[in-house]
This record gives sequence, C-alpha cells and structure tokens, in this order.
Amino acid sequence: MADITEKIKQNVKCCACEGPLENSKFINGICLNKLATWKMPTWSNILVKDKYPDPRATAILCDRCINENRPPKFAVEWNEDFSKVIYHKVENLKNLPEIRKEDILEAESKLYDFGVDEVG
Repeated sequence: MADITEKIKQNVKCCACEGPLENSKFINGICLNKLATWKMPTWSNILVKDKYPDPRATAILCDRCINENRPPKFAVEWNEDFSKVIYHKVENLKNLPEIRKEDILEAESKLYDFGVDEVG
C-alpha cells in the first residue's frame, strides 16, 4: 500500500487546488457522482452495483483542501504505472444519480438476512 501512496504523491496533483500532494499525510479520494469513461481510478458500491452499474470518477485532494472543504475541479485518470495522468474537468463529465442511502441500507440488510425468523 505504501508503494501506491508514494506513486500517487509523486505523480498526481490535488484535484481542487492543483498543488502537490507531497506534504499531505493522507491520500484523500473523493467519490464523484460523475461518469468515468476511463479504467483507473474509478469507484462503485458493490452492494448496489446492479442498480448503479456505471463507473464513477474519482478526485484526489490534499489535506488542506479537505480541511477547507474545497470542491474538486477535476477528476483524475491514470494508467497502471502512473506514466500517464489525465485531469478531467468535473463540469464536463456526465452527471450520475446519487447512490441513495436507502438503497445501500436495504442491500446491506439482505447480507445479514439468513432466513431465520425472529423469536419472541
């Protein structure tokens, strides 16, 4: 894990202020409700993948921008060895519906439904 953290810090800039990530203690990945048309990095929620199948874009923010609650201007794309990093303006990406909390809670409850009726 440390290897990927260092690669991100060395090759990716903050998607809000466009500054370096070198001094950030954390790699702050922000999941956007925007369509990612690239391979890496993207996110989804495995619990509701059937209902929300589209890959979602990711933004990486420095600690300062997280603490100041700055919104990302860009989503980031990179290849496996980080030799190619591309920034996509968030405003130019296709909107996706927000994943509803109720859908996640319903899917999560099904994970723990073992078909046993409650006693009493």
